[in-house]
Amino acid sequence: MGTRVAASLPRNGTRQTILNLLKKSDGLTADQLADQLGITTMAVRKHLATLEREGLVETTPSRRPVGRPARVYRLSRRADELFPKQYDLLVTDLLADLLELDGPGKVEMLLARRAERTRAELEHRLARARSFDERVQILAQGMDELGYLAVWEKLDDSTYLVSQYHCPIREVASAFPAACRLEAQMYRDLLGVEIERSCHLLTGGHCCCYVIRATDTPAGACA
Repeated sequence: MGTRVAASLPRNGTRQTILNLLKKSDGLTADQLADQLGITTMAVRKHLATLEREGLVETTPSRRPVGRPARVYRLSRRADELFPKQYDLLVTDLLADLLELDGPGKVEMLLARRAERTRAELEHRLARARSFDERVQILAQGMDELGYLAVWEKLDDSTYLVSQYHCPIREVASAFPAACRLEAQMYRDLLGVEIERSCHLLTGGHCCCYVIRATDTPAGACA
């Protein structure tokens, strides 16, 4: 899992308008953008240079009958992240349909398969850990790269805390609590100890917090 930095909306209104225009086209030159925006081509080029540095636009040369080729600007794949999507709603609706058609067993089976894929990927990374500290650290880093904004800390010699400040499947988890239970079980399986969820986003907490004790004594796990 490589670190992936999400694109963010440009704070400049003109640059956002440029992105909107490019989204609705198959590519535009600086002159064409200037005509649509009602500003100079030089001003447009400055905005485009910024967007290009941010990895939000790409250019290709376009042949002209005479003169130098014009640069045609198009959105990059990264820029597509800036536009609204409803993947969470789509997944939730599909799972609701599956629940209605085949019952809760099939829904849980599907969620369990996803959890198993995540567990297998993280387990591969944990194989290089030389201590329990490193196992917790690698697990937290892996969850962070999956979009959970996860951080970890060591509370004492045998107690750790992993805090996840974002849930990329929050809408799914709200409708199907098994997703949260499977996540907690994944933590237990990967670390080989009991864990306790001391804070939960879905019950009003500011994060999902897992207390991990590096002992064989059960921690009163909460799923």
